[in-house]
Amino acid sequence: MSCFAARQRACLPRSKIRSKPARRFLLSAQPIRVIVRCGICIHTIEISRTTTMKRHIIIHLIFLTAIATAWALVGTSEHSSRQSRTRHLTIVFLGDTLSPRLPSALFGQLDEINSEHYNRLHNKMLRSNYKPTIDYLDRYCTERRACDWCRYMLVRAVSEAALPDTQCNERIALQIFLLEQMGFDARAAQQGERLVMLLPFDGTIYERGYITIDNQRFYIFEYGSAPEGYRPILRLDTTHRRPLSIEIGAGIDSPHATPISLPLWSDYLGRAVTVPISSARIELMRQYPTTEKVPFHRAEVPDAICDALLPMLAQQIATMSQLDAAEYLLGLVQRGFEFTSDSDLFGRHKQMTIEESLFYGRNNCKDRTLIFAWLIEELLGLSTVLIDYQVDPKIESVGHVACGVEFTQRTAGTFITYNGHRYVICDPSYVDAPVGQPMPRYSHWPMAVLEL
Repeated sequence: MSCFAARQRACLPRSKIRSKPARRFLLSAQPIRVIVRCGICIHTIEISRTTTMKRHIIIHLIFLTAIATAWALVGTSEHSSRQSRTRHLTIVFLGDTLSPRLPSALFGQLDEINSEHYNRLHNKMLRSNYKPTIDYLDRYCTERRACDWCRYMLVRAVSEAALPDTQCNERIALQIFLLEQMGFDARAAQQGERLVMLLPFDGTIYERGYITIDNQRFYIFEYGSAPEGYRPILRLDTTHRRPLSIEIGAGIDSPHATPISLPLWSDYLGRAVTVPISSARIELMRQYPTTEKVPFHRAEVPDAICDALLPMLAQQIATMSQLDAAEYLLGLVQRGFEFTSDSDLFGRHKQMTIEESLFYGRNNCKDRTLIFAWLIEELLGLSTVLIDYQVDPKIESVGHVACGVEFTQRTAGTFITYNGHRYVICDPSYVDAPVGQPMPRYSHWPMAVLEL
């Protein structure tokens, strides 16, 4: 070999120098890289191509099998554990079947009623996976346009389905926690060996005890009753929490409605009259707290009731003058219901919605005033006010309300002036009394005016 050829060979890479058999041996000796996915892990394993290749493969396969088996066992164990930590409830709430899932941490035991034990349970609840439960309840309430009182009733129903009657303290603790997470300023208080819930409202609630915290009334919700001795046991950061609203709004939207007949309306109109009534709203309002009249006057009248009554009545008064139409509607309300007291019907003082009056077929002055004002505003487009006679309870055991109508045409009769407007008195409870004639029994008492 010449010197030039030797120098040229020396500059070549080693792979170029070795023979083809040698290169094949080196290539065959390179390890095989295997990527294996096991569960959420990825394993990269190199397997030799040497003469011990079979032994390596067997060892690695045994290793991978052990990992896969262990992972499967862990996954099964975790799934089983998650299942055991969640309780699946089925409740029927105002005609709807609901299936909330609650973490078992929400069902803790209160061994004693004091700040230490309550805070321990409360913190345990906070550490649980409670958000899916709150999302489920919130979604239902939003879809049904539920009022705040309806939300409270739902939380109470969930707690009573989850815990027995013997665990009233734990029920209260669960109600407080769920309402708190739904954004309400729910708080706990101690009364002896009982836990009670304190709830604030943005209006006045009657016939229910309360305590005052920071100039805010917190109404007492409990199982059983006690005369006094309530002591708050937990103060929370309430920056982002609010009181419950006393507004009714839609109450609850319910797809379940049953047509009922109105025999007294049928007699007055000379034709059969039926209206669809939601049993869910009737039950909701049966449990509604005693409060001011205004939320009931602002409550929505269901579209199905409007569609059943308003077009028919509009046809009846289509050719009448404004005064004659008002007289016709006044007579309808005066004769369209039987008279009853709140105590006879409900055992307590209670305002009714329009739907409730139609359902029960019985009511009194404040309920009739609400219905008459609604008909006047919807069918004649006239403004109305509520006239509340300020009687002396020592002389008159029962108060009275009537309606004032602002006619756009000059109308004779007794009237009041309010904010520069003339309202003629119409009394839906004074049967056969015409527009402008108040009930003599109350006409000498001072009157308070409430805008509707």
